[in-house]
Amino acid sequence: MDVDLIRLDREVARAARAWRAALDDLTRRGPTPSAADQDGATAAEARARLENPLDPFRRVSARTTYLELAGKAPSLGAELGYAGEPEAPAPDPTGLAAPLADWVHTLTLERVVWADRVRLATAWHAASILIDVPEPARMSPHEARLRLLADPTDAGRQTFAEVLARGAGAVADAARILVERRHEAARRLDEARLAAVEIPCDPPGAARGAAEALLHRTEPMLRPEATWHGALGRAVGRDAASGWPARLSPRWIEELFRATKLTEGLAIDLGPLPHPLGAASFARALARFGAALSRASARGPFALAHAPADLRRARRAALFGGLVADPVFCARALGLGRGRALDQARATAQSFLLSLRLDAATVSLVGHAGQDGGGHVLLRAARDRRDRFEEATARALGAPIPGTLAGVVPALEPDAAVRLAGALLAARDRRDLIERFDEDWFRNPRAAEALRDEDSAPRSPASRRAGADDLEAGLGEMMRSLASL
Repeated sequence: MDVDLIRLDREVARAARAWRAALDDLTRRGPTPSAADQDGATAAEARARLENPLDPFRRVSARTTYLELAGKAPSLGAELGYAGEPEAPAPDPTGLAAPLADWVHTLTLERVVWADRVRLATAWHAASILIDVPEPARMSPHEARLRLLADPTDAGRQTFAEVLARGAGAVADAARILVERRHEAARRLDEARLAAVEIPCDPPGAARGAAEALLHRTEPMLRPEATWHGALGRAVGRDAASGWPARLSPRWIEELFRATKLTEGLAIDLGPLPHPLGAASFARALARFGAALSRASARGPFALAHAPADLRRARRAALFGGLVADPVFCARALGLGRGRALDQARATAQSFLLSLRLDAATVSLVGHAGQDGGGHVLLRAARDRRDRFEEATARALGAPIPGTLAGVVPALEPDAAVRLAGALLAARDRRDLIERFDEDWFRNPRAAEALRDEDSAPRSPASRRAGADDLEAGLGEMMRSLASL
């Protein structure tokens, strides 16, 4: 292998960070941010935001680089027209070739579909929906979705649910085109590797098995709602409102763990935090903290310390996000009395359960080609797509999301699998922390030290993936935790 893997690792790190920052900005603010968002940027700077962030990194987002790293580059004889096998991969004492191949595979696909992601963001942020309440105005599907989740009344949620269902056709079309283009690009690159990269489970089908088991075993705990927007309203966790600060800020999160020195010496980048609509907003903020902690604690070459679908990061996100449904956290961090803390934890657990069931449904809907279920639901014919989507979401929430919103709510991205696996493994992590450091492990400096040591340790290939037995054990622990509330 005539590649400097250490140098390539540094290039991959720069490319991955540039791509993630550009994608986060595009998703949050859209392709044409408001004048206030641009902060005095020139028209040229605004246009530059839409340029493909991976174009400057062609070497690490190209098929030829991937084939060489994966040991699939054609031999000299094959290039000259003679039959022959691909060149055997050279020895790799660094252990970087395989994880770098995963990253180059991901970055190559994302470079190819960047224009499709811009099209999707454009559809989300275009003021394309005419509404009459409280007075005639236009809003974007992005704003309609936010208003749906933020409205505290059933009537208000119904209004914005109808607005979204009526006006998100362009978003649904753009989401479908993105999936089609990405699927075709993966077929040309190496389709067999796609599931292995995006689903950190061995085998990848174990994620679908865990999703099915979770839906089945938690069904008796589900409190069905009459409508899908009612279920999403409950998932916000507005009923669990005690003890939270009026404003969600990085400082509030920092103060929770200051005494443990959990973040001492680390640069924790939380990014923009969500608006505090309910307990779920604080769960998302704490999950973002957990992911940032894992990212900042990681040591070693980039491709070994981070993965495109990073299971360790997902575990930490779920571990800290799950604190909002922990009665001990509600009592000691939020200052609630024992009974009130337990009531709040129960209400938040219902919100958590709905989100988890929706993730499980999403795993089944984005199944890769060759898996049972026929691949990604957005690749199906229109009628089959609507029927399958409504069936899966009805099972998850108790009421179906309209088939016209397939690809809109929820976004049918492949990261649902790593989130689900992370949540199940985090249930075991929590039990381990409680057994070693007591119920208030989140306030224990020794627990903080243990978490940082684990996150900074070299990651073996096995630690980057979860087996079916690991997922089953995690689900068992999660069921015990939910049943105890």
